[in-house]
Amino acid sequence: MTYKVLIADDELIAGEILQKQLQDYPQVNVIAVCKNGKEALTAIEKHQPDLVFLDIQMPELNGIDLAKSLNVEKLPVIIFVTAFDNYALQAFEANAIDYLLKPFDKERFDKTFQKAMKQLQLTNKEDLSNVFDKYSQFFQQFSQPSYPEIVTVKDGGRIQLLKTADLMYIEAEGNYISLQTEKSKHLLYETLSSFEQKLNPKTFVRIHRSTIVNINFIKEIQSHFNGDYSVLLKNTKVLRMSRNYKENLIH
Repeated sequence: MTYKVLIADDELIAGEILQKQLQDYPQVNVIAVCKNGKEALTAIEKHQPDLVFLDIQMPELNGIDLAKSLNVEKLPVIIFVTAFDNYALQAFEANAIDYLLKPFDKERFDKTFQKAMKQLQLTNKEDLSNVFDKYSQFFQQFSQPSYPEIVTVKDGGRIQLLKTADLMYIEAEGNYISLQTEKSKHLLYETLSSFEQKLNPKTFVRIHRSTIVNINFIKEIQSHFNGDYSVLLKNTKVLRMSRNYKENLIH
């Protein structure tokens, strides 16, 4: 029996590697290679593949949302392709629907492929959908955006590396933003709103239209009669928090 396989990955090299690995299996036929989620969704509905290698982080439509939007009656066996850390994926090692952690070697691919072959032998669509639902819920927990741990700042002919966790607060200064640590200040040519997108919102909170603060450095918050607040940091620095942003920090 020949199985129809579809690959969806926005990284060209990753797609080519998957195709090369599949050449060792004469029982599969790669019917489509898609570069984004919407293209993959259309191709899956059109070709009805048996097996899909699905990247999680893709433009236009990510792998999780794509998989959730599929008709259960036509659901293929799905292997997620991901760059997630191992700790988030170890729970999959003993299960039928598997993952490939980039970069992967031939041994890891073969192991995953054999799991997929066993899954394809399931004839009960209800069993297959139940398995998928479990993993869909799991992936939702770990498919959050990743945030950089290091920020690079050019200083003349040098490039300095700052740990994001060391940033106490960030302020807008004209066309620049200032990155303030406990020991130093650095200017970066970027807008505050753009830089905010790179920060974990659970740690970095906008307290003013021109200020973002790392909550790990906050000592206390003081209220004023006019509705504004002062944010006192552990190093005694005081930042202003406007009433328009208080809900970001005070619930």
